[in-house]
Amino acid sequence: MPIDLFMTQLSPTMTEGRIARWLKKEGDELVSGEVMAEIETDKATMEMEVVDEGVLHKILAPEGSIVTVGAPIAVIREEDEEVADDYTAAGLDAAHAIEIVNNDSSEEAVELGSEAAPDMHPAYVAAHEAHDAEEAEALHLKPAGLFNADGEYDVVVIGAGPGGYVAAIRAAQLGMKVACIESTHLGGICLNWGCIPTKALLRTAEVINIIKHSGDVLGLGVTEANPDLEKAVARSRAISTKLNGGIGFLFKKNKIEHIEGYATFEAGNQLMVKDAEGNVRQVTAKHVIVATGARARAFPGMDVDNDVVITYKQALAPKALPEKLVVIGSGAIGMEFAYFYKAMGSDVTVIEAADQILPLEDHEISKVVARSFKKQKINIITGAMVSSAKNIDGKAVVEYESKGKKLSIEGDVCLVAVGVIGNTDAIGAENTSMKVDRNTIAVDDWYRTDHPGIYAIGDVVGAPALAHVASHEGIVCVEAIAEKHPHPVDYGNVPGCTYCQPQVGSCGKTENQCKEEGIPYKVGRMSYGTNGKAMGLAETDGMVKTIFHAETGELLGAHIVGAEATEMIVSLGVAKTLETTEAELAHHMFPHPTLSEMIHESVLDSDDRAIHI
Repeated sequence: MPIDLFMTQLSPTMTEGRIARWLKKEGDELVSGEVMAEIETDKATMEMEVVDEGVLHKILAPEGSIVTVGAPIAVIREEDEEVADDYTAAGLDAAHAIEIVNNDSSEEAVELGSEAAPDMHPAYVAAHEAHDAEEAEALHLKPAGLFNADGEYDVVVIGAGPGGYVAAIRAAQLGMKVACIESTHLGGICLNWGCIPTKALLRTAEVINIIKHSGDVLGLGVTEANPDLEKAVARSRAISTKLNGGIGFLFKKNKIEHIEGYATFEAGNQLMVKDAEGNVRQVTAKHVIVATGARARAFPGMDVDNDVVITYKQALAPKALPEKLVVIGSGAIGMEFAYFYKAMGSDVTVIEAADQILPLEDHEISKVVARSFKKQKINIITGAMVSSAKNIDGKAVVEYESKGKKLSIEGDVCLVAVGVIGNTDAIGAENTSMKVDRNTIAVDDWYRTDHPGIYAIGDVVGAPALAHVASHEGIVCVEAIAEKHPHPVDYGNVPGCTYCQPQVGSCGKTENQCKEEGIPYKVGRMSYGTNGKAMGLAETDGMVKTIFHAETGELLGAHIVGAEATEMIVSLGVAKTLETTEAELAHHMFPHPTLSEMIHESVLDSDDRAIHI
């Protein structure tokens, strides 16, 4: 009698699994304890072991199939058993399995060297259609379509920032013919004028502060540094140049055409590109992805002249070190530049409209950074609404209101760091059906706009304006175009990082958000001050804070301030993605001595079980 093999529930929360790989083929002997298949769930890839011995007679769910728990995936027979040709496994119907493998011989499959998939049972085909319908109903989706049905390219990406170039590479990996339109530098603002060069400058500032504050206790024999602004900036620019060339190499490797110029949409589904010489050409594509990024925002009254009243771009390559710097805005950009310029020798004042610096971070984390900045003699003014920032006789004069009083402050330079605004003005959006509101393009969960065949990702679709968010959106967008059924981006688990010292890393909800949403929660905390590794590093300012659902143990949020916080937060972000509970984290063994032990202690503290408090 044949034995039906069913999709096993490999974890308590598993409802379905994807057949990632069969380790046994039809006709193979099955021995108890051997691994016969690898199953992917939304949490992890797990092994399915042989329980019923025999011979693998028939595989019902090919690799790539998404199968509900309890549905049949294969048939097992005894060594010499004859199985009728019309034998049907119990429960094989459309309600039990979803098939995502295509058995056509598409150009994509040929280019990728794919083998044709096995013939699919009609139940799997029906289930796949049912899954598509359910997915469309669960997700917020706009109508799909093509920009140019006969386009030369499968995908054209406008913009080569962290969203655009990643989307282009992923599309090429999926066998599509791809072009990327970029007018200036590959890598966008992030690589050339943002994320990367600032981290190089911040490393200089960190070393200066280590020497200044810990040089004696560390036995370095030096307590004063001699900062060289020109060399620090030159190093940061060299790193950006190197990485820029790396993206060019990746484009060549993946056969992506780099079209230099500015792209605009024109009536009649036309995409036009103007190069530096003024030459105009039309580029045709089935799908067009807008990834044009953002630029620095300035509120009314902030008269940016890029000389005395500046933005991040000028701050990255200053002509000289300002004696007095005024920073408007205490988000990541403002705080990082405040830290850098103070380390280099400037007198720095930060003005913030909110009641706390780093307004998006947990209030306790913000207090630790504020305390550290005050120790560094960085002046912080919160609850202050700036009315104007102007160049008056070569000086930056900033007027603001605080506690009902109108005040002003003068500096050599004023850095405006109050966020960014999407680059949607010059792309010809008015010649399309895209909906644009305050420089933000409306998109659905697959990043389709209201114009068939046009998509948008990254800063142009709104907050959070982060490089890693744009990259993730680019991959999801392209995989949706290729009908690969990606997971939508989880905006509730976006890691936020600020790279000043002390660093800040966070994911999930803050404590105040839990209060406002009426979520029952409990909090665990652990200070850097008692951690052995932190003492050894002479970095004892900081804390780890974990927030769990009081009833289910779900990790709601994690917040770290201190040395290497931006690296440590990754593990808690992964834990949140895997829906790891308080009990599971508490059970995990953390290595000693490490900074990560503070994560463990914080988790234990949420249940009054911390050892080293």
